[in-house]
Amino acid sequence: MKKQIFLFAVLLLISFGAKAQLIKDRTNGKITMGFDLYTDINTGSKYENFKLRDINQGFATYLTYNFPMGESKHTVSLGVGVSFHNYYMKDAWLSEPYNTVITFEEASVKKSKLMLGYFDIPMELNFRIADKFKISFGAKVGILMNSRSKVYGDVFGDGHNWEIKYGSVNALESMVYSAFARVGYRCVNLFVGYQIKNSFKTDRGPEILPFSIGIGIRAY
Repeated sequence: MKKQIFLFAVLLLISFGAKAQLIKDRTNGKITMGFDLYTDINTGSKYENFKLRDINQGFATYLTYNFPMGESKHTVSLGVGVSFHNYYMKDAWLSEPYNTVITFEEASVKKSKLMLGYFDIPMELNFRIADKFKISFGAKVGILMNSRSKVYGDVFGDGHNWEIKYGSVNALESMVYSAFARVGYRCVNLFVGYQIKNSFKTDRGPEILPFSIGIGIRAY
């Protein structure tokens, strides 16, 4: 199953890259479409029963309009996009997501995660080197679109595995800020990002400040 998922992800990236290149070619380089796959590493302070696994996969897609810097091939880009972050918890679950203060309970779980989705407004500076190489630096504002939590395991200690889903989580900030950088060759780039503002409101939940690292695909 894992090999099939990996193969599907590779094929999806190839297909996405081809479409992104077509869009950029047809708009004479003015519009860029991109897709990122990454893992999040939380750099926030410790919080009771909130421990994450090593890999917390997420993804993002975006569309930018490119403004040339004078006569050079460098550009300033402004756009819109969406991003999704999945935080997988170890031996704990979010039992009461609608409380004013968010707490996590210890439990024997097979899978437990918190998902946050954002509408993004990115801005970046793109510097092209030797035509095929590109270095980018940017920042973005993320506006919270949705939040969910899900758990599967023996959360009540009765020997049965329960699946529980909640459609929203309380005490989240409506807006977060991030900085990011990319180094790319042709359509493939390495991506790193850091969220500057906590996902939760102060003293009402864990401090989530993800450092993201991954791979991206976009037209060159």
